Amino acid sequence: MNDVQRGVVRIKPVYIGIHQYRDVYGSVCSADVEGTPPIPAPSMQELEKATQGMIDRFQEGLEVNFVEMEKPLMVKEHEDLRRLPAELSYDVDALLVEAIGSAPLELRALSQCGLPIIHNASADFLRALRVKKFLKQSKFLYIGEIPSFSAPNGPWDFSALEERLGVRVRHIETNEFFRQFDRFSEEEVKKELEIWKKDFDEVLEPTEQHLMDATRVYLALRALCRREDANGLTVNCGRFTEERPVVPCLAFDRLIDEGIMCSCEGDITAMLSSFMIHAVSDQTMLMGNFGSRPGYFGCKKGEVTIEHDIIPRSMASRGFTVRDYHGRKFGVTGYAEIKKEPMTLLNVDKSLNTISVIEGKIKSSEDGIHCRIIIHMSVEGDVQEVPEIIVGSQHVSMTFGHWLGALKELGNLLDLEVRHL
Repeated sequence: MNDVQRGVVRIKPVYIGIHQYRDVYGSVCSADVEGTPPIPAPSMQELEKATQGMIDRFQEGLEVNFVEMEKPLMVKEHEDLRRLPAELSYDVDALLVEAIGSAPLELRALSQCGLPIIHNASADFLRALRVKKFLKQSKFLYIGEIPSFSAPNGPWDFSALEERLGVRVRHIETNEFFRQFDRFSEEEVKKELEIWKKDFDEVLEPTEQHLMDATRVYLALRALCRREDANGLTVNCGRFTEERPVVPCLAFDRLIDEGIMCSCEGDITAMLSSFMIHAVSDQTMLMGNFGSRPGYFGCKKGEVTIEHDIIPRSMASRGFTVRDYHGRKFGVTGYAEIKKEPMTLLNVDKSLNTISVIEGKIKSSEDGIHCRIIIHMSVEGDVQEVPEIIVGSQHVSMTFGHWLGALKELGNLLDLEVRHL
């Protein structure tokens, strides 16, 4: 993948050192004191010290590690303000601003740049900025027929998606995937499989050939993402099995841990929520069918569930038990017990204007056979209200930790309605 890191938040410091009262008679507010000396303009040395102090105070309070500071602009004279557009790049995400005194006109001029102006910033706000930046720097591959028969509601206007959130998309036909699938030699595949087997605790139904095919899927998807500089992919996987008995499930587990977010069944909203939940947390994620009523996707009374075939090794408490696909004697999936951590669920509406966020805690997981893993979770709030706030498709994305505060800030940045308990 490209070495340029996605989601780095860049801050441009601007210190306004223009004092508003330089008249020889001093401030009008000090006119009662006869002979008030004039207020001298700050020296460049004083400006540099004040600017560095502003930067130091901001960095001392940082609770995140993805923020980088640009070269500061020190405004000593009014004409210095005109230097700002030339010093800004498209990569700058916010302005860190302080002034020697009141500077309403200068702050208004800075606001015309269209960037957030901050004096200090919470971790939640910075994480929201990171999500916004990450989306603009992301690209995913949609592999297979459009629309997906199991996630048919889109959004399918990829140009509109890019205009709304900045995410780019490339559609790849199934036959192009299988051309990649076939180009790897048996020696290459065996070598990669031996590396992969270190994550396997046991192998049940799959044969060695099934494992070789699953490795080819991984190599083909990784090669396509590298070629396209993509950090996400979604596959209309039902169409894979019409041509050959292969599925991408186990490959997804590994790709997610390598920084390529994955969603199943050609689900675009799940792809977007996977990007968002990964970017806000800077952690791996998984996604799947969402159960919020007893009997749906393994759900029991008083809980919610995710049921699907994805669990990255980093989210598991042990290695994979390698199984077939849905008990059908072909394909490869992996089951492993998930770590019992606090979690956040996220899904995105096809309108791209609303998201749902649920915080809670993982209780347990089990092998669901049809879908390989069922994750049982408690929620923070009234579980009876969960169906009322859910938007989007039948799929949700999940990561460890609680991120509602940051996702609310994201709602402010991207004009998203945030539904939550």
